[in-house]
Amino acid sequence: MNKMDLNVTQEAPDSEKPVWAVNSFAGKAKRLAVVAAPLVVLLGGGALLALMILTGPKPEEKNDAPHPPAVQFAVAQSRPTTISISVQGEARPRVEATLAAQVAGRIVWASPAFVDGGSFREGDVLARVDAADYQLAVVRARAQVAQSEEALTREEAEGELARQDWQALGRGDPPPLAVREPQLAQARAQLAASQAGLRSAELDLSRASIRAPFTGRIRERRANVGDYVGPASPVAVMFATDAMEIRVPLTDADLASMRVPVGFTATAANPGPVAHVSQVSGGRIRTWQGRLVRVEASVDARTRLVYGVVEVRDPFNARNAAPLAPGMFPTIRLEGSARETLVAAPRSALKRNEYVYVVRPDNTIDVREVRAAQTTADEVLFREGVADGERVVVSVLTSPRQGMAVTPIDRAGGSAQPAAAPAAAPAQPSSGN
Repeated sequence: MNKMDLNVTQEAPDSEKPVWAVNSFAGKAKRLAVVAAPLVVLLGGGALLALMILTGPKPEEKNDAPHPPAVQFAVAQSRPTTISISVQGEARPRVEATLAAQVAGRIVWASPAFVDGGSFREGDVLARVDAADYQLAVVRARAQVAQSEEALTREEAEGELARQDWQALGRGDPPPLAVREPQLAQARAQLAASQAGLRSAELDLSRASIRAPFTGRIRERRANVGDYVGPASPVAVMFATDAMEIRVPLTDADLASMRVPVGFTATAANPGPVAHVSQVSGGRIRTWQGRLVRVEASVDARTRLVYGVVEVRDPFNARNAAPLAPGMFPTIRLEGSARETLVAAPRSALKRNEYVYVVRPDNTIDVREVRAAQTTADEVLFREGVADGERVVVSVLTSPRQGMAVTPIDRAGGSAQPAAAPAAAPAQPSSGN
């Protein structure tokens, strides 16, 4: 084979290429155009937006100071008043006791008052134990006394005869044994013992009648007719009705308001604060008068409270038409001992129970830590910390700080122009209440 016959490959013209090769190249071109078109649009839009920002007008810069917040205020006013505090507590008898039998026997009689809730007077017979054995014991004791008296009389007579016989002999003073002095002393001692036995028998006989130790009422009867009781057997639980006590919790601020110390005890010179006791009973408000007669001498370690005792005398009297009974939970209003001039403000002026925001003449805030003398649902009273005529904030103020500028608005509807914002002051409590 010669060189002209070598198989040399040459590229054929497009017209001579296969159809499938031409179609493949056209598809690739179309796909490239589809992908590139969005990119071209995005790039063009970004360039146009950048041009508009660079060439567009700039907004005017403002340098306005922040507007002071608006607050509502009320004017504090001083007035003479008597401090009072309201507390609650459970009524309990001043004296409560368990009545017990003192002798053994079967109960054979009970008074109509010997029932739960029954009323009695001091010395009333509430029940009787069978007294037959004790009556017989009294009879025997009296007979023994009579025998002892007869023996003593006989010894006295014999001793006198012996003395006369001795003197008739002319021997001087007789010795004790000769005139029967030992026998006489024994007879006298026997008589004294017999008399003591009689008194004991009579005492047991009287104890067969179970009597009330004080004026009061039966809380719970524990024995009835037919029951056998022995010495110290409980027959009833009773309480005295001469006075009722109410144990009430007091804070240190309450003691300061009432001007009484821990461990206080009422005296004739200082009878204690007046107590107005009230209780809803039978659909009506019943009231009683009492006094804070003592304050316990210890502080509760868990609650940090000290307890006072209010005493109500004669709680079952007819004037109230309903008694102050044990177990009731009345409300007590304690009054201070004297009138004093205090500064009053709305209750909402006291923030977190210890702060007041006073609006100064330049319309800035003065944050003050205060101690209220008395707080009610409507107002708060101060002995110090707030002066008469000062404006106190009564609305919510978010993040208050000392010297903060505000726009004060009177609760009646008037307003004041705000002062210029002062320089920043040291931060104060950040609560907004």
